[in-house]
Amino acid sequence: MRTFFTALFLVFLFTSTQGRADDGDVVINRLADGVWRHVSFHDYNGNRVASNGLIVRDGDQLYLVDSAWGDENTETLLDLIDERFGLPVAAAVATHSHADRAAGADVFARRGIPFYASEATRALVPQWGLAVPAETLDIAHKAGAKTRLGPLEIMYPGVGHTADNLVVWLPALDLLFGGCVVRGGTSKDLGYFKEGDPLAWADAMELIIRQYGTAEIVVPGHGETGDAVLLSHTADLIEAHLTAQP
Repeated sequence: MRTFFTALFLVFLFTSTQGRADDGDVVINRLADGVWRHVSFHDYNGNRVASNGLIVRDGDQLYLVDSAWGDENTETLLDLIDERFGLPVAAAVATHSHADRAAGADVFARRGIPFYASEATRALVPQWGLAVPAETLDIAHKAGAKTRLGPLEIMYPGVGHTADNLVVWLPALDLLFGGCVVRGGTSKDLGYFKEGDPLAWADAMELIIRQYGTAEIVVPGHGETGDAVLLSHTADLIEAHLTAQP
């Protein structure tokens, strides 16, 4: 099996070749033909933390996976997309209810962009003081349930980082957007999971690995892009957490 050092090498490879397209609180990096990672920054507990999303081209239009972190950053992201691509955003989807995924519902609405979220996410969003995404994603709240939004295959793997977390698969590129259910390569623990459950997360990761373990590109919610080693790394962190519990 490939070791964790493979993931660290891929972190170096991707960060060396992508570059930063823009400076400031939102940047856009190319991942593959027709796919870009958008990265937004937010001050969290005194630290500047980066959050990842995707921009996916489908013909003459674009799809967004996750908002930028916060309404203002989402506005900035959409401005950058207009400047860089000059293509309409057909739709956006939030992969769970936190502000690094589901912010900017009013921003999307003002720009006429449908913003989708699952029923579970739409029910949870108000507790974070966010506007509710206007569109309901047609996906069952059952582990393994799938739906499509344009070129995006979306799966609910079960409870993990949160009860409502989704992952997104681009089959033509073997690219998995794991969102916050997948930990970055330098993560040493599970991070925040108060709306999740580490025991259930173990089952969710097993399902993700079974479904998408051949992924050549894996994008975590936070941290640098890698490959399927990030999935086994997350599984190892979950196991370590559960083993350490009394």
